[in-house]
Amino acid sequence: MEFENLIVPNMVLELLGPKSVVEAPPGFKALAMELARRTGSKVSGRAVWGSCDVGLDEARALGAERIVHLGHGVPPNIAYLLKKNTGGRVEKIDTDTYVLRAQGIEAYFVPVYYMPPEDLPSPPLGKLYFPVPYRLIAEELAARYRLELAAEPITGCWVGEAPAGSAVVVSPGYFYALAVKLFYPEAQVWALDPFNRRVVPIESEYRRLMGLKARAYLARRDKVIVVVSRKPGQMQREAAERAAEKLGGIVVELDEASPELLDDLQADLIVNTACPRIGFDDLDRIKTPVINLKELEEGFKPQNIIRLI
Repeated sequence: MEFENLIVPNMVLELLGPKSVVEAPPGFKALAMELARRTGSKVSGRAVWGSCDVGLDEARALGAERIVHLGHGVPPNIAYLLKKNTGGRVEKIDTDTYVLRAQGIEAYFVPVYYMPPEDLPSPPLGKLYFPVPYRLIAEELAARYRLELAAEPITGCWVGEAPAGSAVVVSPGYFYALAVKLFYPEAQVWALDPFNRRVVPIESEYRRLMGLKARAYLARRDKVIVVVSRKPGQMQREAAERAAEKLGGIVVELDEASPELLDDLQADLIVNTACPRIGFDDLDRIKTPVINLKELEEGFKPQNIIRLI
């Protein structure tokens, strides 16, 4: 099925109906509305940033028996936590397509792909990486320029394959490119924006991030808050309780960890056991120093900033 500049597998129309709910990240809400118009399904207005955000409780409250979650795959770390926290099963059923069966609900994770623009920029030499929506664009670049292509998509907390030297990340902005750099700090990493035709090295952005991170290690620790998410693909209650006991801190449970909410806790230091993005991508919007769980457990090195488990 095509919608504007997007492609979604036709199976999505077969999965949806009055007893289903569509979840979509920012940028894909219009697609979710169109699918609901065609099928009679409901639409979740929640901001879902990854498969970790799947809303089982919300679906149950709406009387839904099925969730169709658009635009995200299920990497191994998220699959592990989904199974642990729901008691369910995660199965890969097609390219970038998964199903979680848990608590009487089926949650299908279905890819959404951007159509490749006609005028793509020339990439530097390097291995091509991509989050799910940019697969077709990355495949086009790999074929056109005879570049190596990562076998699986990346997320902001999972990069499963090391580059041989340079890495070219097909996605606007720095977020996914920084994820690759944090997992493999020795690599030269480029961010390729296929729509604005920009290809930029991210070394300066990486150095800026590491400078922001350093202040958390100089922070006072008189009032420590340990944040734990209720999201089924992020929740690590036992780890949060261990961290709080170690530091004499307080555990705070939440769903969406916005910078405003975190600063409102008025802590000297926040230990984040939820999405690692909070501890690196949001740092210039959060006044309170933040370290992620793996930094606390295993020390300050780039890989521990980005790891969820």
